[in-house]
Amino acid sequence: MNIEDASFYSEEEVIKNEKDLVVERVPTGIPKLDELLQGGLPKRSITLVSGPPGSGKTMLCFHFVDEGIKRGERCLYITVDQWVNSILVHSHAAGFNFLPAIDNGLFKLMHVDLEKVSAYNEISDEILTGGYQRIVVDSLSPFADTPLVLGGSVEFEKAPIIDKLSAYPSETRPVARFHVRRLFDFLHKVPTTAMVTSELFDRTHSLSRDSVSEFLADGVILLDVDPTMDRRKLTIWKMRGTKHTLKPHDVLITEQGLVFKNELR
Repeated sequence: MNIEDASFYSEEEVIKNEKDLVVERVPTGIPKLDELLQGGLPKRSITLVSGPPGSGKTMLCFHFVDEGIKRGERCLYITVDQWVNSILVHSHAAGFNFLPAIDNGLFKLMHVDLEKVSAYNEISDEILTGGYQRIVVDSLSPFADTPLVLGGSVEFEKAPIIDKLSAYPSETRPVARFHVRRLFDFLHKVPTTAMVTSELFDRTHSLSRDSVSEFLADGVILLDVDPTMDRRKLTIWKMRGTKHTLKPHDVLITEQGLVFKNELR
């Protein structure tokens, strides 16, 4: 992936109005989860949804964008692992029909090939100019596996995070951190609330594939699978500005999407 200097640096605008210090909530589309989060995700936050394959990460993202569409909000779904048609078919099987929202301009599904030199430009242009209130990036994992190539216009001495690596290998932590920070940087520049997913196979050392995003994200929701007991669990591991339990909750994947077991009727 090639990095040019146009979007290499960013500056944070400091809050000046007291009303902007109040945490507003963005409903997730799952009532019980919103209840546990004091009304929903903090507005303009980035939440990491992490877990092994089949745990319900993408399903949770479907609920999130579906709720935004119902509220008339513009939503963007960036898929890296799957093609757009695959997302549409799988979401429809789970009870979500996104075609009307695509037709009326409320929802955009965007597939990004990280092997393309223009991948970062495609992502940044869409995020920064699309006017989206909700954004999903599914998933962060391929970013951690992508080598870094700096454009010739970038002043190398101003990129200390990659420590002037000679080959910019994808398997190094500095490169993984660079990729994740750049993506988070794009999301922080706009007034959007975002969900990003990550594969997680072993929670011994980290809460994400890249082992970085759990520290940069405002919230972390862990999903887990216990095949021997035929059950899935959801845990709110972290959510800034929110009083929440750390207790795991049993969840089910049904024809109505992701449902808390004690809420099933």
